[in-house]
Amino acid sequence: MSKKKYAPRFPRAGNGFRAQDIRVVPRGAWWVKRWLQAIDGMHLGARAGRGKFYAEQGQVTSLCVNGTHVEASVLGVRPDPYVVKIDFAPAVSSDGYESSAAFCERLGAMSIGRILAGEMPTLVDELFSVKGRSLYPTLGVDQFWCSCPDWSKPCKHIAAVLYLLGDVLVREPMLLLRLRGITLMQDIGADDMVLPLWSGKEKFADFLERIYRRTGV
Repeated sequence: MSKKKYAPRFPRAGNGFRAQDIRVVPRGAWWVKRWLQAIDGMHLGARAGRGKFYAEQGQVTSLCVNGTHVEASVLGVRPDPYVVKIDFAPAVSSDGYESSAAFCERLGAMSIGRILAGEMPTLVDELFSVKGRSLYPTLGVDQFWCSCPDWSKPCKHIAAVLYLLGDVLVREPMLLLRLRGITLMQDIGADDMVLPLWSGKEKFADFLERIYRRTGV
């Protein structure tokens, strides 16, 4: 057994997007809790904790969602960021829903209105369960790839992207359906979706609150 000791390796400091709402998931955001439970269900071990740390410390420097395809850059120990690609299995197929319109018809106008208002009705999860499908990241169903040399996939860089997506879902629950190829509004395409991401060291609202506390406003 080798007794050679290796110096600890630390990721290069990043100032990218930061996950902040997954630390304490807002009450009622059940879909975010189930997304995080799905990550835990992958049994990533220490990679999950490191991935969450990466997501919270701004190591994800770019994140793009194009339909069911996600591509991101994650800063690690090397000078150049690693490339992460995730392909979520679409729910729209010959053995699933015929189209987004068919799914929306099953969902109903009231539920669609709730989603557009930032709330995910449990009916969505039920409709997926009836078809034997999952809304959440699943090994063996969704495809995960990273340019890092780690043989274990999903690696911590992939986990970081999944956690950051979970943070986005707090503010944009519609993304949960878009990742499965379902759009609710025909006039809004699923390509190159603009994500509500926090960048920098803190939220702007938290910054203002800190200023208010200091000034006594």
